[in-house]
Amino acid sequence: MEYEKILGKYDYAELRIESSKESCTRIKDGEVKNSTGNSYGMSVRVLSNGSWGFASSNNRADLEKLLNKAERLSRLSGGTIKLRPPNPEKKRICKNVQIADSGEKVKRLADASKGMEAGSITSRMLSCTDSVVTKEFCSSLGADILQEYAYAFLQCTAIARSGEIIERGSDRSWSRNGFEKLKIEKTAESARDKALRLVSASPPPQGRFTVVLDPEMTGVFSHEALGHACEGDSVVDRESVLSDKKGRQIGNALVSVVDDPTAQDFGHYVYDDEGVKAEKTPLVEKGVLQTYLNSMETAERLDCRLNGHARAESYAEVPIVRMSNTYFQPGESRMEEVFDIPKGIYLKGMKGGSVDIFSGGFMFKAEEAYEIANGERGKIMRDVTITGNVLQTMHNVECVGRDFGTSPGICGKFSQEVPVSDGGPHIRIRDMLVG
Repeated sequence: MEYEKILGKYDYAELRIESSKESCTRIKDGEVKNSTGNSYGMSVRVLSNGSWGFASSNNRADLEKLLNKAERLSRLSGGTIKLRPPNPEKKRICKNVQIADSGEKVKRLADASKGMEAGSITSRMLSCTDSVVTKEFCSSLGADILQEYAYAFLQCTAIARSGEIIERGSDRSWSRNGFEKLKIEKTAESARDKALRLVSASPPPQGRFTVVLDPEMTGVFSHEALGHACEGDSVVDRESVLSDKKGRQIGNALVSVVDDPTAQDFGHYVYDDEGVKAEKTPLVEKGVLQTYLNSMETAERLDCRLNGHARAESYAEVPIVRMSNTYFQPGESRMEEVFDIPKGIYLKGMKGGSVDIFSGGFMFKAEEAYEIANGERGKIMRDVTITGNVLQTMHNVECVGRDFGTSPGICGKFSQEVPVSDGGPHIRIRDMLVG
């Protein structure tokens, strides 16, 4: 079917076709649940009269009906939407990765689950998703892009109990090259060992301290507190603390953060869901806000460069501005220099939290934490939270390590979830509220 010819009847129209194969395995305390499935669907967007119209279906024969419906919806009310479209490209990107055999997968996960058994462990859970997704994008401008990607994601959780104290340890593993590349045993053991450590940990102190964040916590700060505030739709709607701050100093010279879809990490892709070539995008460079993450619409509204950050969870959802792989850039300090303080707290891993991108306020809870005394790591602590404001915190960064690590995740926004990664080095921040 000549999609370009059909789409060309409209001022601007785009078609997304998606098919996927997925296998999900969940093992809780030895009980196995396994499911597999295939899905297919298509959606269209039409821009007419300054407004979008969107329609989707799982029937290939419905294309012209969908386009007519989307155009009718777009004309229901006038709007002011304008686009900054990319140069149309024709590209084929295929990974040729297959979903693993269910029997092999269940055996390896079951063995790892058994390896999580230990004295005070009361519950064990492993959840693994293995999928291959094929996306085709066509537009009235002449774009024709096909991308095939594989995703494997493993979450391991162990619960430990000692008296009235109950603690959870968790860890994750990812692969974009098939289930076989997951670090299953290592991830399961890490979750078990965290739970065992935390169940005997001390409660945290309260007050203001100098803190050291490990690469996972550094990444979470970069993603949650800064990255979401850099998403162009939030900036356009003036819901972001970073609105009108492009080109301004928002942190000190030690702070540099990028979002990079081209990095071979869990959030990798080559073209976004508007057919825009993905670009490594400096968000903050030596404390100065460089730009925002954009869709075609927000790039035009904010007069910014297109950088390929419009993503949709599936064909049935409209593309919205999203992060990919968000990294705090390494500095020049050795590890011993980062920890060279008389007193402080070292925070490792992310357990939860919240962010208000309008005010810049955030609260993060670490998986585990340790006292720092005269540069040395001391006793372990549990349930440690840090609270602050993103702008103040970026001015309070006082040491950035030369190391680097990343962690995978699934990011939610407007009820859509997409794969991402975040990371960075160990960093030290003064005057952080701890509780």
